[in-house]
Amino acid sequence: MPAAVAGVRFGVLPATNATFVAAIAIITSLLVSSAADDIELLSRAVVWLLVGYGVGMLASWQLRSVRDIEARQAPYAAANQLMSQLHHLAQRGRVGLDSVQLAVELEANLRRRTGAEQVGVFTIGPTGQSELLACHGDRLALGAFHDQIRQNGTRPPELAELVLRGADGLRGRVLLIRDKGWSDEDLAVGQEITDEYVLRLDTAVLFDDVRLMATAEERNRIAREMHDGVAQEIVALGYVVDEIETVSEEPEIRALAASLRDEISRVVTELRFSIFDLRHQVTEHRLPAALTEYARELSHGSELRVHLVLDESGQSLPMWMESELLRIAQEAIGNVRKHAQAENLWVTLQSDGVDVKLRIEDDGIGNATPKERHWGLQTMTERAERIGACLTIGSRPGGGTIVSLSNTGSLPLEKDRHT
Repeated sequence: MPAAVAGVRFGVLPATNATFVAAIAIITSLLVSSAADDIELLSRAVVWLLVGYGVGMLASWQLRSVRDIEARQAPYAAANQLMSQLHHLAQRGRVGLDSVQLAVELEANLRRRTGAEQVGVFTIGPTGQSELLACHGDRLALGAFHDQIRQNGTRPPELAELVLRGADGLRGRVLLIRDKGWSDEDLAVGQEITDEYVLRLDTAVLFDDVRLMATAEERNRIAREMHDGVAQEIVALGYVVDEIETVSEEPEIRALAASLRDEISRVVTELRFSIFDLRHQVTEHRLPAALTEYARELSHGSELRVHLVLDESGQSLPMWMESELLRIAQEAIGNVRKHAQAENLWVTLQSDGVDVKLRIEDDGIGNATPKERHWGLQTMTERAERIGACLTIGSRPGGGTIVSLSNTGSLPLEKDRHT
């Protein structure tokens, strides 16, 4: 029994040890016993010991297979449990899963409790790159101080540093600036507030990456469905129209068929651009490359002349910000292509890793105003708010429309978000 139970519960080595101990006990009993009945009984015990060892080996082999399956499934089971907990907490409204919102909330609390005049919340993403999630004050100055601390650890007296430390190490920094300097009591209060947010903020940053991957996969799925479903059916309709035009002898019917064929070709072209929009995304923190590829595709598929100006310096923007900027540019460029009747399109992107300016202008008919049941302009505004930027749409001198986005300077939108 000991060998069989050890094999069932613990595996090969415990079963072997139990058998070895039992064998030593039997041998010892044989050596000290002189009665014939005892010797015969112990001999029978040897047989049962071997049977028990065999059962233990068989059970341990089956147990090893079960454990191998459980080991392969364990990461997914743990991830499922964590996602279920996040979903439950989000439904109850007790935790936000928006890293920017949490960072803004942390920054506002620090200013209120410590009297800081400028605050910057920097996090370290999964790739190891530092990202500015929320800021109140001079973005460039806070970014320069952050780089200075990372390089040599020095900082002026008016600057305080609070660490966002998770279970697996440093997860980011919070920089605070106040003219009168900082006491140990002020820093203790600030660190206490920061510690309350670090786990939620770290979780939200990770969830942002999960959300980006899920969004990209869903966009690709929709693109596949459109290509294999609607697009193919519309192309089939085009063949039917061609057949009607071929077999009909009525001039009016042939003219109507030709007109319908042109309209179907236009719809197919729009679908092709829509599928490309869905599949197109930022990879490896390269927003300029994504914009260049998009402009190249646009110029190949239309007579619109695209003029692209890219001015990027410093480190790359956070991935979630680059994704939002790409979607804003896609929407604005798509509006020009479909509605502006323009001959030229100018796309300008300026970024230094902290501040970003995006400008899209055309020489079309202008009058870019929201229309009923059309949500493009509203969606662009919401995306701009998501990255703490200001989006303006106006007329271009000489005709056309200008869409301008900027997160530099003191933005009323940013103040409202903080409030």
